[in-house]
Amino acid sequence: MSFTDRKLKCRDCPDEFTFTAGEQEFYSSKGLEHDPVRCPNCRQQKKTSSGMESTDIPRYGVYASYGGRTPRQLFVAECGQCKKLTEVPFRPRDDRPVLCSDCYGEQRKRDEVLAAAEEEAAAARIAAAGRTKTELESGDLDRE
Repeated sequence: MSFTDRKLKCRDCPDEFTFTAGEQEFYSSKGLEHDPVRCPNCRQQKKTSSGMESTDIPRYGVYASYGGRTPRQLFVAECGQCKKLTEVPFRPRDDRPVLCSDCYGEQRKRDEVLAAAEEEAAAARIAAAGRTKTELESGDLDRE
């Protein structure tokens, strides 16, 4: 397949840019079917500015799940407690709050303390019920 240089108009600015034969060959080798719509300057600007400040969104790099076979899609969400932006591997819903990893860890510790307290209270109730039942049974045996 033969490629020749072509002039294209940028979508973002009024400039024209050359889509070289080498670029066309590269696009073809990567399986890209569409021509670029932005000039190299606008492409670079779009890459560097993602719409938000780079410090606002944490970057965890490229995650992969299931042994690296499928890429993990992350969603940006606001923590329901501290209001920091965080990335989560599920689509956030309005009816359920999203927690960042720090707030989630604190919440989990509180839940574990509550569960341990409930478990101790249940064990105490069972022990108390067992004692009263044994006391009643031993009292009934003495009367006969």
